[in-house]
Amino acid sequence: MQPVAPRIAFQSHNRRGLGHLMRGLNIARAIRERAPAADILFYTRNASAAELCGREFRYVVAPDTTGPADWAAQLARFAPDAIVYDTLLPNEHDAAPVTRAAYIMRKCKPERQLQIFASTFVGQVALVLIPHTPDEFGYSLPSTLAHKSYFVGPIVRQPGPAAQAAVCRRYGISPADFVLVSTPGGGGFADDAAAFFATVRQVHQRLAALRPNLRHLVIKGPHFQQPLAAPPGMTVVAYEPELVSLFARADLVIAEGGYNTVNELRVAQAPAIFLPGERSYDDQAERVRGLQRRGLAAVFEQRGRAAAAIAALAANDAWLGAARARYAGDQITLGNRAAAEHILALAVA
Repeated sequence: MQPVAPRIAFQSHNRRGLGHLMRGLNIARAIRERAPAADILFYTRNASAAELCGREFRYVVAPDTTGPADWAAQLARFAPDAIVYDTLLPNEHDAAPVTRAAYIMRKCKPERQLQIFASTFVGQVALVLIPHTPDEFGYSLPSTLAHKSYFVGPIVRQPGPAAQAAVCRRYGISPADFVLVSTPGGGGFADDAAAFFATVRQVHQRLAALRPNLRHLVIKGPHFQQPLAAPPGMTVVAYEPELVSLFARADLVIAEGGYNTVNELRVAQAPAIFLPGERSYDDQAERVRGLQRRGLAAVFEQRGRAAAAIAALAANDAWLGAARARYAGDQITLGNRAAAEHILALAVA
């Protein structure tokens, strides 16, 4: 029997991206669907927690200077029934229990993945949840982890008709508009995002002459603080909470290649052009090439010379229509519910 009000703590170390925090939020919402009284705490270094978590869940934004003692103190006060860590190995695990801890193991580059497999912490946690299919993950699990690991599938938000209608009203989008959405994700990798936006601006200048009905929404991401000038036909937005529903209305999306963005585009079935960024642990280029091989997207790894080719694809109705049609064969089963059920079971183990 599940506790009437299970107490679950999520730790999200990542400061610059949103993927870890958003994955935790999607699981937390699925937990609340099954246990409405669940008491959930997010402990993070991500300043976006106030915007993303504050209306639904308790949260603590810890300064970078905070050490293990603060995490231990938060756990002592909150007394969780289960603790959830995501991707980044916690620095504070020596001060935290592992008997009721779950680790979300998103796929990483090979060298880092081997380090995770060999981690004492991952070896000690009670549960490992992998937000991929086995084929997508692509690594063989060591025997020390296989018995407690579960492939739950992608953990992302889903679009909804009401949210999509609200987004269209908010931006004044009409059925006749050609909607282009451009976003680097959270925007926390500032130099990378600035290069992305420079390419996007060049694309806009070319495409505006080819698509008179162009509505171009540029979503900076909450962590990108630099100003962006908006030429005619472009709207610059700091953050869009219903981004996946905006994707569902978009005729085309230009994006980097983060885990959340790629899987939300698959759920929204939106044609995409990817400009993958370089990350220490996450191989964005590998991720988006998989969609390119299936004809769902195009990938440009050399951004500086890509604007003309991107604009040509964005003006090509045949390419866009074929990419959207191929989504009929793209099967995606979300892991939000399965992850929530495993964590709730852990909370009463």
